[in-house]
This record gives sequence, C-alpha cells and structure tokens, in this order.
Amino acid sequence: MLYTKILVAFDGSEGSYTALHNGNEIARHTGAELTLLYVTNEIVLPLYGGVHPGRVASSAVEVREAEILEQSHGEEILNRALGRVDHQIKTTTAILHGDPTTTICGYADSHNIDLIVIGNRGHSGFKKLFLGSVSQKVVSNAHQPVLVSK
Repeated sequence: MLYTKILVAFDGSEGSYTALHNGNEIARHTGAELTLLYVTNEIVLPLYGGVHPGRVASSAVEVREAEILEQSHGEEILNRALGRVDHQIKTTTAILHGDPTTTICGYADSHNIDLIVIGNRGHSGFKKLFLGSVSQKVVSNAHQPVLVSK
C-alpha cells in the first residue's frame, strides 16, 4: 500500500522519538506527507470526593493558566521533533486537547490519514495502570493501519 498521509502521535517520550523516526523513514520512501500530533494533558477542576485522570486545578483561572502552559509545552516538543524530520518531507503539526486515543483516532479520520505511527510507551506513568495504554487503545479504535514503534 502506498501511504500518502502519515500521522505520528508525538509526546516527546523515547517511544515517540522512535515513532517519529519510523514515520519519517516511511514518508521518505513513499513520498507521503507527515503530520506530527501532540495531545495536551487534560486539565480538570476537582469534584468533591472524585478521582481525576490528568492534572487537577483549583480554579477556572488555574485551568486557563495550565492550558496555556500545556500549549506552550506542546509547541516546544513539536519544534524539537521537527528538527529530526527530513526537510524534503512535507510536514505539518497540530496540537489538540482531549483524550489522547479519541483525539488521535478522530484526527486521523477527519484528515484522511493512511497510517498512524505511535510509540509503544509514552508519558503515561502510573495512569497506564488505570487507563490502559494509549497505543493499545489506538490500535483497537483506529480505522487506519497503526504501526506501534518499539
């Protein structure tokens, strides 16, 4: 199959750098366009007695400040990633907010992505124990082929 649009889910982790390398090589050999996607962490206001995935803020102002910080962090990470992409490959970047699995799969569907490349392990830490691996969920939910890079 000839790929024309490849999405690399990138979070700055070692696994995402491996995914970036693989996506870059496939794009170089197929002439595909490359999209680097960073999904920001969820910022939530705490509910009484609730347990929340993601970062917890105590006010709406803190939520907005955290969102700005996450956006800036995402831009920094994607700029580092762009430095490792072959300059002859047409490359775009996107920073979106939401659940990583839903966001990655939704972006792939709405942008006619032919292949999703994702790292085996990202910056999920202990959340992986409770929520499951993002890469495993993407494999299960995506409508496109998914390459999980180790």
